Amino acid sequence: MINITKRRIDESEAMLAIEAIKYTPNIVGYTRKEWLKCEHIIIAEDERGQMLGACLNYDFAEKWTKIAALYVFDEFRGRGIGRSLFYKSFDDATNRHKNVYTISRNPTVIKMMNELNFTTFDSFLNFPDRFQPDLLDFYIHSLQWLASPYRIQEIVRKQIAFPSQQDFIYGLKSNVKYC
Repeated sequence: MINITKRRIDESEAMLAIEAIKYTPNIVGYTRKEWLKCEHIIIAEDERGQMLGACLNYDFAEKWTKIAALYVFDEFRGRGIGRSLFYKSFDDATNRHKNVYTISRNPTVIKMMNELNFTTFDSFLNFPDRFQPDLLDFYIHSLQWLASPYRIQEIVRKQIAFPSQQDFIYGLKSNVKYC
């Protein structure tokens, strides 16, 4: 039986996630401190409490949450765990009255964005008109996200290790009414 729950992760789980994410081209990565600080992590675990996958989500700006890192350990893939983590993360944000932002180049995640009617785009240069009032929040968030030396190192390392990858797709979903 697989349990999907919202909880913080401990040090050993954070280190497992960080190490595993190093070997995927689709997630840049987050630091141990970021994983441990995050309050909105959705975890998939078995009946013994072994972590099978995790989805790191965090709030930024007043009305936005980011589904930031969705990862299922290799030996547990193909069971719908990633889908369950993504949908539970989306539901959690909706229940907290947050708009949702995500970015991915994983075809399964992009498919889920479309199923949930996210507005998708390929570049901040094509930021959707409907969300223009929040564009400054996204620029600030992106600059803060890029300011991490760990993230810069991972971006460079993954560009070398995983050349010729598909472009990232951005997704926005409004759960908060706009004026």
